[in-house]
Amino acid sequence: MGNASSEIKEIRFVIEKELTQAYVLVNAIGDCPTGVQGWHHKTFPALRSVLDITENEVKNYLDWSLESPKN
Repeated sequence: MGNASSEIKEIRFVIEKELTQAYVLVNAIGDCPTGVQGWHHKTFPALRSVLDITENEVKNYLDWSLESPKN
């Protein structure tokens, strides 16, 4: 894992009445460990705005579970 990085390719939000689902598509670059490449998902309460999630939570996307959006 000497030369590893990742980049966000796409962010999707699914806004529901009581929850906001955030999905981040990640591209692994270099010598990344398994589990970096692909969709990462996290659920937030509806009171959290998309802007707040994008600015404060998306930076931790590698801690999120691996799950792709339904569509």
